[in-house]
Amino acid sequence: MLTRPVAAAWGAAGIVVAAGLAPLLVPGSSPPMSLGMLGLILFLVVHGSLTYGRRGAVDFLLCVYPVAFAFEALAIATGFPFGFFTHNSPGLHILGVPPTVPVVYAVAGYVAWSIARLVIVGDRPGRLIGSARFVVPPVAALVLAGYDAVIDPGGATVGRQWSYGDPSGLFGVPLTNFLGWVVTGWVAFQLFALLAPPARRIGPASVLPPVVWLAVYLPSVGTFVTGVSADPTDAVAVAGRTFLVADIQESAVIVGLFSMGTPALMALACVLLARDTADVPDRGPASPPFRGMRRSG
Repeated sequence: MLTRPVAAAWGAAGIVVAAGLAPLLVPGSSPPMSLGMLGLILFLVVHGSLTYGRRGAVDFLLCVYPVAFAFEALAIATGFPFGFFTHNSPGLHILGVPPTVPVVYAVAGYVAWSIARLVIVGDRPGRLIGSARFVVPPVAALVLAGYDAVIDPGGATVGRQWSYGDPSGLFGVPLTNFLGWVVTGWVAFQLFALLAPPARRIGPASVLPPVVWLAVYLPSVGTFVTGVSADPTDAVAVAGRTFLVADIQESAVIVGLFSMGTPALMALACVLLARDTADVPDRGPASPPFRGMRRSG
């Protein structure tokens, strides 16, 4: 029987899955980003509290939000670490950064962190110790950057939500941007690895981070499959470069298949294999292969 916190974690994951499936179930609709973001915020709060306690969930937010805000503002002013860029969204900007942007780092970062932890140490309880304390953070940072590789090209071209001073690389998104995501995630996750309270064993809810990560990838698949921009001649121009919208959408699916699908499936496999191992009855220590054999001669 599921406890109330575990049921709440499944409910939060269900919201993210529903948001991801919407474009596939209702062809032609735009991905309900607000619904997916709501689900991710609830997932951080509920699953984070379940794993680390309420204090741990708050600690994660306090590690990621200020670091993400600081690096975003620093890049807008100096170009480090993302390269020069500008947020084009309307509304409040503080030092050039919309206050909602670091929230994306926090909620996506929590899922990326959870996936890296499952791959490196499984769902065992306690603090990260030894080398794991310094291995999980960079792995989680790479997982997080894999998410950005899916959303950033479309956001910078079709969505016009941000623009780069020197467009290049992946449909106008420069390599420095992705390296900036790695640096930002690494610093934030390393802080959490050093400060986090002990993790708890959470049973069935340990399978949720990879499921949520796949659900976060689904809107890109839905947008491409259902053809929100169905005309193959639709194009966008960025700094003198012209890109087909259909190519941008298809590339998001291709990149995400590996950058998001691979770590999610690895984490899911780790959880399921650990569960299968736990179900095998303990028969005691294995006997040495030559025990009981007499020496001849």
